[in-house]
Amino acid sequence: MRPDERLSHARRAWIAENLTRGVSSRRLVDVLRESGLTADASAAEVESVAAHPAVRHASAHVSHRQTLEALLRARAVLYRNEQGGSEAPRVERRRHLPPEEFFERYYLRNRPVIVEGLLEDWPALSRWTPEWLAERFGDEPVEVMAGRESDGDPDFNAERLRRTLPLRELIARMREGRETNDVYLVARNSLLLREAFRPLLADLRAPVGYIHPDIATPDSVHLWFGPAGTLSNLHHDHLNVFFCQVLGRKRFWLAPSWETPWLYNDRGLYSAVDIRAPDLERFPDFARATVHTCEVGPGDALLIPVGWWHAVKALDVSLSVTFVNFDAAARNTHWRDYWVGPRPEEVER
Repeated sequence: MRPDERLSHARRAWIAENLTRGVSSRRLVDVLRESGLTADASAAEVESVAAHPAVRHASAHVSHRQTLEALLRARAVLYRNEQGGSEAPRVERRRHLPPEEFFERYYLRNRPVIVEGLLEDWPALSRWTPEWLAERFGDEPVEVMAGRESDGDPDFNAERLRRTLPLRELIARMREGRETNDVYLVARNSLLLREAFRPLLADLRAPVGYIHPDIATPDSVHLWFGPAGTLSNLHHDHLNVFFCQVLGRKRFWLAPSWETPWLYNDRGLYSAVDIRAPDLERFPDFARATVHTCEVGPGDALLIPVGWWHAVKALDVSLSVTFVNFDAAARNTHWRDYWVGPRPEEVER
């Protein structure tokens, strides 16, 4: 494709995106004129894109989407007022929160909460150190996501980053002491499903009344292990997650599920916004989002409600356990289907 063809393709894609978002043709013509196109050429380009059947079909739904977004804006205003208008509201902390109140006040209301004191009977809190894991399981191969720092989108491209190495080698890399996002053992590795690592389940306890007692069933509990500096950028999960911190600290950024229209959900579960340095020129609506921050340390359990956007950074060598089988009739609540495949331009390569 020649440079001028790529420019024309990108321009037409930009016009289509704005038309289907409800931006007026007149405004788009003005912007194209400011970029150097003649008035006639600008108008012809916008008219051509607007006439495309796909754009016409999508544009027919603009009014419906705007109505929904207006409702969500009102919901967001009410929530911010409830939070006292704070620019950076904190996540509520509760100690020994009764399970009944946990479900009624947080789980069913789609609100995050940090629960303290639930993990006090976990042998893992005192036993799971890098040294102990290396001694007990050091020769076992583990699957990690490696080369993350050289990939601009490591969470989305996890499949191509899969590598296998002995657990001892992973721990040795963590002991180097520097912050790095290059290697990470994440939940999708399903480590606890492997026979060699099943003994680790004996060091965990299902929080009574919160999590279904049978934690040996497939996909009910997952493990995360990595050095200081690992980062999972802004995304949401399709179900509720009970995030339990065993070793080290992690920082969380969270934004409500109902603020999705301003989170630049460019594909699947992921946002285009870099939580470390949001570019408000590219993503101006992100300034409207209510972003909570919190830190979880050993013994803390954080409810990440279904659909809530979150990013996570390890502040230390960190080991976390997540549960998804709640002690409720439905075990969990799922949110919509989602597309997590490659971008169209990646398929064409």
